[in-house]
Amino acid sequence: MPSWFSSLRAIVDPFIQICLLRRGPQDLPTSGILLAIALAAHTLMAVLFFAVYENAMKALLSGALDTVLLAALTGTLLYVQRQNARFVQTLTALAGTGALFTLISLPVSGWFLGAGPESREGGIAIMLLLTLVAWSLAVAGHIFRHALSAPYFVGLVFAVVFYGISIWVFRALFPPSA
Repeated sequence: MPSWFSSLRAIVDPFIQICLLRRGPQDLPTSGILLAIALAAHTLMAVLFFAVYENAMKALLSGALDTVLLAALTGTLLYVQRQNARFVQTLTALAGTGALFTLISLPVSGWFLGAGPESREGGIAIMLLLTLVAWSLAVAGHIFRHALSAPYFVGLVFAVVFYGISIWVFRALFPPSA
């Protein structure tokens, strides 16, 4: 096995464990380098995801905005809850797991677009995408629970609120075409 593969696996495995709810953000190192890698991966995956649906410029802007919004909302929440010391680990966990979920959703999104919303295959693809959204919300709730030292339900509420704010911001800045 090449050494780069071992290095990549060492970086990705903790995020997989968080996605499986086996670890929390506190299990990640407080590392600016790991945060930068997670944010870069999050941004790249978001740009690729938006490129499935939009032109290149809009995809680039949307991907960057998605990452900035994640950082701003996370920083605001932790500041208000007086948990500033947990910012790096929390944002690293959210960005890294978000990148993984987006990576998984890319082929499903392509399948949906290729099949069409009215077809049986399109319906299956939508169900898979909704399952991925639900799973990603569950993971974000898990991360917030640990970051805030709160019950899981509280973390899940914050995950849903973040998701709602994100949708609202994107619809306000990039209204759907008629």
